[in-house]
Amino acid sequence: MNDTTNCNASEILIVRHLKTDYLSKAGRLDIHCTDTYGNQFDIELQMTNEHNVAQRAKYYHALMTNHMLTVGEDYQNLKETYVIFLCPFNPLITEQQRAVGHYQMISEEGDYLNDGTHTLILNTSGDWEGVSDELKGIFQLVLRQQASFGQLGAQIMDKIDEIKHSKTGGRKYMELTGAFWQDARDEGKKAGIKIGERRGKKEGRKEGTDETIIKLIPDLFALSNDRQAVIKILMNKMGLGQEQAESYYQRAMAAMSKEK
Repeated sequence: MNDTTNCNASEILIVRHLKTDYLSKAGRLDIHCTDTYGNQFDIELQMTNEHNVAQRAKYYHALMTNHMLTVGEDYQNLKETYVIFLCPFNPLITEQQRAVGHYQMISEEGDYLNDGTHTLILNTSGDWEGVSDELKGIFQLVLRQQASFGQLGAQIMDKIDEIKHSKTGGRKYMELTGAFWQDARDEGKKAGIKIGERRGKKEGRKEGTDETIIKLIPDLFALSNDRQAVIKILMNKMGLGQEQAESYYQRAMAAMSKEK
């Protein structure tokens, strides 16, 4: 990526829905921005390995490209598209441990197609040697650590905090997290279906929901650093009673302590 990206923290905190027609799957881009040259960037935070990063990249590139040209416009006017995955794990089958991987369309003979699509995989569990301090700071946020490298990571957290606590920004933040919580419920259903195939439908649904909530709590705590705020969010967004929410919180914190 070059230094031409024309978007600041207040502009890029948008969840963008792109849809081509009423029958197609709507694509939600976590962060979608355009630089001064018209090149488009999609940044995706992928906290769980669903083994579909390549397929997701293909779809997101198509979504962005589909909105670039008007009727009759030349294909050569298409700009570059970048899909960037931020992951706390290596999403590829390979054993490579690079922190930054840049993938482009290439032939068997090693010739680049130069179609303008770039997929970058930022693997925070990889080797950080050669990674800039600014990117290391972002990696720390993904790993739920205090951003001590560079300035960008700390600036991002300050901006998120500012938006959450402002009157208008607070409402917008809650609107954005609506899609996040829908994803959480969907993930719980999927996990429940898989477990239910082994243990019975009712038990599977409950255990799938349990796993999803416990996975989410450390991320919520990393955003607020406030136990009561996390409890309140669980009660409001997941429909839990206070005793249930506190029980989930304790289980999540215990699980997190074992991982350290």
